[in-house]
Amino acid sequence: MSRPLKICLCDLTHDSIILVSDTIPINIGFVGSYAKQQFGDAVRVSLYKYPAVALAAIKADPPDILGLSNYSWNSNLSERVAAAARAANPAAVVVQGGTNFPHDDALRIEFLLRRPATDAHIEYEGEVAFANLVRRVLDAREGGRTVFDAPIEGIIFIEPSTRGSASPTLVKTQAPARLRNLDVIPSPYLNGMLEHFFDGRLTPFIETNRGCPFRCSFCHTGADYFQKMNSFSIERVREEIFYIAPRAAQLKVSNLHIADTNFGMFPRDREICEALYETQQKFDWPRQVMATTGKNAKERVIEITGILGKMFSVNMSVQSMDKGVLENIRRSNIKLEHYIDINKHLSEAGRSTKAELIIGLPGETRESFVNGVEAVIESGASSVTIYTLMLLNGTEFKEPDYRRRFGIEGRFRIVPLNFGDYDGGRVLDYEEVCVRTNTMSFADYLFLRGFALIVESIHNGRPFEELFRYALSLGIKRATLLRRLYESLARAPETIRALYADFMAETEGELWASEDELLEHYKDEVNFQRLRRGEVGGNLIYKYKSKSVAFQAGDWIRYLVAELRMLAGERLQDDALAVAGTEIDTISAFCQARIEGLLNSRGNTEPVTLLLRHDVPAWLRSPEGTALSTFQFNQPRAYRFYYTDEQLRTREDQFRRYGTDVNALSKIVTRISNLESLFRNVEGADGTEELFADTDVDRYTRYTLAH
Repeated sequence: MSRPLKICLCDLTHDSIILVSDTIPINIGFVGSYAKQQFGDAVRVSLYKYPAVALAAIKADPPDILGLSNYSWNSNLSERVAAAARAANPAAVVVQGGTNFPHDDALRIEFLLRRPATDAHIEYEGEVAFANLVRRVLDAREGGRTVFDAPIEGIIFIEPSTRGSASPTLVKTQAPARLRNLDVIPSPYLNGMLEHFFDGRLTPFIETNRGCPFRCSFCHTGADYFQKMNSFSIERVREEIFYIAPRAAQLKVSNLHIADTNFGMFPRDREICEALYETQQKFDWPRQVMATTGKNAKERVIEITGILGKMFSVNMSVQSMDKGVLENIRRSNIKLEHYIDINKHLSEAGRSTKAELIIGLPGETRESFVNGVEAVIESGASSVTIYTLMLLNGTEFKEPDYRRRFGIEGRFRIVPLNFGDYDGGRVLDYEEVCVRTNTMSFADYLFLRGFALIVESIHNGRPFEELFRYALSLGIKRATLLRRLYESLARAPETIRALYADFMAETEGELWASEDELLEHYKDEVNFQRLRRGEVGGNLIYKYKSKSVAFQAGDWIRYLVAELRMLAGERLQDDALAVAGTEIDTISAFCQARIEGLLNSRGNTEPVTLLLRHDVPAWLRSPEGTALSTFQFNQPRAYRFYYTDEQLRTREDQFRRYGTDVNALSKIVTRISNLESLFRNVEGADGTEELFADTDVDRYTRYTLAH
């Protein structure tokens, strides 16, 4: 009897600075479980996440088949490991699979030729196609044929005899029919295949359905292939949740990621939320759920996810507020009035909402984008995440005709922190982003990136909410104040001006006209060591947001206070202006105390006491626009600002998992769903009045794969 076929499956993450992709690899778990079910003892399957572990295993016991995930953040890392496998076993069959693969045949050939250690690629869902490849390898072993002597359903490759020729021939077939009953894929959790990934570093990841009914041109799931929805059974999903819960809770890994593209939009998602609520009550897990919520049926999303309360917030992925832009990307949004009503309802329920917009979509202008951001802010969204348009393989944005139609120009940059030295070689993973269209100049792109930093640093997470609330009492809208702060940066403290200048310099400096230019730049040891030290190559928006709230919050407060005083001077006179000055001082002191020590590992975490002339907590609970003067005390009262034990545990857990430097903090702010959950709680100094002391902190949802 032949020895078992050795199969290694890798979903690799860069880890030279921090662990970048920190989720349990269910993707290769599904592929491996299905292969094991199909071939039993004829195969031996092993799974890997960490590059060093994978490389050591491959060299010690070279595989017959190596399967690698291929995303923009690990594509070249996968090829590095493929080369190591090829060196260890020249006869190994190497296949990649994932979303980072072009639709255009000429681009597919170019893609494969740039990866000489990779034989083939799987497009779309991988279980059946990979099983077809395994079957061919087994047949070749027994029957004397070669693996790639004929097409294999679901496998795309260059005909071997033409790979080195002037005219390589692409071999492809129709994709295999999608699995309608996903339960035929054994659960890699329940069969133990993922057990060794419960290591305290990785976050559990589940998938409850596949497909997407929407056709957005910027997303790979907009393809016709994904239009129909297929689901795992509720019974299986419940079993997985109850399997994961005690393990994650014991390891103090508080999050759960859900892979679904439209979670909460389908009636059955209620049962999933009920299961998560049960495990939260029994195991104190999960403490936050990270998912992309449904694009439509927002009332259902709100009602169903409301079962989880503050563990989950609703993600309003609007992408653009411009009708023409939405038509260009085959997208539709709910009416603004409806959107406002939803945000009001969620706010009254104490829940958070996050809106998402994308810089650089076809037809968007600088002014239309800013107007869209302001409309979303004024609608009541508590967070507005602004992404840069990534020109992804597998979408229309990589197709030449589409790009010519809208004048799309891309440049290349490092995927944040996705680089390192592996197996004696330097590996960089990079992405193409849109920096110019026929309606947006490069100067507009830079302006909007700067605006995105201001929105992320000052609005999102509400670190300076008290000052924005005071502006509302003066009749100044949030969006108006944000725009003023951006346009008046020349008046900001020197530290803020320097921070902004550094951000803009990095924003422009991270871009390269071609992949080859980027790679050539980082061949220079001096340039690469700057990456290694974390000076460049990070997520710039979150890097500079982290600097803002951890180290320069006081300077932002001084800037906001100065602008508020000017605005008050434009609206008030004499005694009223003097009163406003005193109130602004009170508000700024309150704001500073609430965030003292936030995200700063060396910052003060001891309680802080302030004497206040106004009941600021009660004022913050009142309707927006209410005058602070209506909450004035006859005598000043003392308030105590403190971190709860739970907050301190969460803080230490995040520092332990990710670190404390600015790149680590930039990761933490993407994993802490709501910055407000880390703010100090407030109570009357005599302990009789508890304010903002919700111990169920940080129970919101956030899902950020881009920046």
